[in-house]
Amino acid sequence: MDDKKKLKDLLSGVEVVSTGNNLAVEVSGIATDSKSVRDGYLFVAIKGYSRDGHDFINEAVLKGAKAIVAQDGCLPAGDISGAPVILVSDSRKASADISNNFYNRPSDKARVIGITGTNGKTTVSYLCESIFKKAGFKTGVVGTINYRYGQRLIPAVNTTPGALELAQIMGYMVDNGAKYIVMEVSSHSLSQGRVRGVDFKTAVFTNITPEHLDYHKTMQEYKNAKAILFKNLAVHAKAVLNIDDVFGKELSAELCCNKSALLTYSLGSNADIYPEKYFLSSSGVEAVIVTPAGKININSRLVGKFNLYNILAAASVGIAESVAIDKIAAGIDDIMVVPGRLEKISCGQKFDVYVDYAHTDDALKNVLGALRELSPAKIITLFGCGGDRDKTKRPRMGKIAASLSDYVIITTDNPRSEDPESIAGQVLEGVLKNDRNKALVIIDRQEAIKKAISLARSGDVVLLAGKGHETYQVFKNTTQPFDDSQIAKNILNAG
Repeated sequence: MDDKKKLKDLLSGVEVVSTGNNLAVEVSGIATDSKSVRDGYLFVAIKGYSRDGHDFINEAVLKGAKAIVAQDGCLPAGDISGAPVILVSDSRKASADISNNFYNRPSDKARVIGITGTNGKTTVSYLCESIFKKAGFKTGVVGTINYRYGQRLIPAVNTTPGALELAQIMGYMVDNGAKYIVMEVSSHSLSQGRVRGVDFKTAVFTNITPEHLDYHKTMQEYKNAKAILFKNLAVHAKAVLNIDDVFGKELSAELCCNKSALLTYSLGSNADIYPEKYFLSSSGVEAVIVTPAGKININSRLVGKFNLYNILAAASVGIAESVAIDKIAAGIDDIMVVPGRLEKISCGQKFDVYVDYAHTDDALKNVLGALRELSPAKIITLFGCGGDRDKTKRPRMGKIAASLSDYVIITTDNPRSEDPESIAGQVLEGVLKNDRNKALVIIDRQEAIKKAISLARSGDVVLLAGKGHETYQVFKNTTQPFDDSQIAKNILNAG
């Protein structure tokens, strides 16, 4: 990619209000954060949710910004000297268009797979990555755990990064030979336009249950955000939908006018892709999956019915992308574990310990249901709820954890600015009266894990839920290292 781009070329597709005579300016980079501005950069000022980038325009100019893109009506009072200003109707949308243009529209040069839904995105992304690699394609992944391609791995801050970072990451992948990019697409990213301009070749819907209602406010708004991915698909793209989910069925009805672009999956035979038969055990999932391209025999190490759904989603993507069925099977079977997704911790103990990212009531219900199907002597569940996030799910999670477990320990997750004891109290409110004797509150998560493991006996299952792959805890004024898997291993190895 050239080091510099003309402003005229970067503004292609942007709804510009005024430019003056500034289009011949060449810029060497883009920043939406004034702290990231370098000499010769274009600074795009965006009105954020807590801070307004327009307040930092002069700082960007002092740091060397060669041009400014600002939203019409948002410029601060006073003169801006030292750099030309281009006014646009929506600077957030403009940032996505400009970023895609700067990095040569990477999604035009690779097949991008978008996966959205409340639960299952990460596991489906791992399965799809494995399928494409087995088929011989260089594949990059943008997801909750990390952004990765080849030997390069970037820890993820958000499931789907901002538009500028996303274009930069995808540009790197494409410039280095990626033929597929598998992306987890969050509802936040859809509603905020972070994936604007990304040409998704196949889009997947896994499921939807109440989540992020602190942001979306209502379930309908949450659904509307998820639907953006499918309503913006190009005519050549394909949609893969779970029609066992009510909203998935609704989407299917909306998209059915173009049958060739739609693939459905289900546990029943009313879909394009479904299991003719399946067997769930502590060893994983065995299944024969019926597809339009033939039957696929699956022998996966992933545990639980919810993972069968994830397998069906990934198999559907493989079929949508015309991957040979033997490569689909090999890719699925090759995934032994997904970090922090029902990840088994084995240190020679006589009971099982699992770490899982389940942080919604539906996810917790699915994981506990899968563990109950393994017929353990007892299930000991440890979990907490994040602060500054949807408060409505806290009592629901308490109710489900207590009703499906033999013992429950309520602890901290990422309390952020909230009081951890207050969060735990709200969780405890949901525990039914008859289940109160099962529940225990231990705020210190490490002590809580120690207690959960001390309660376990031969044949039991300990579930450490909520944080999964995360290696930190976020408190009001600090972020501290914390890894459920490592803490559990330390306790188990200490005897």
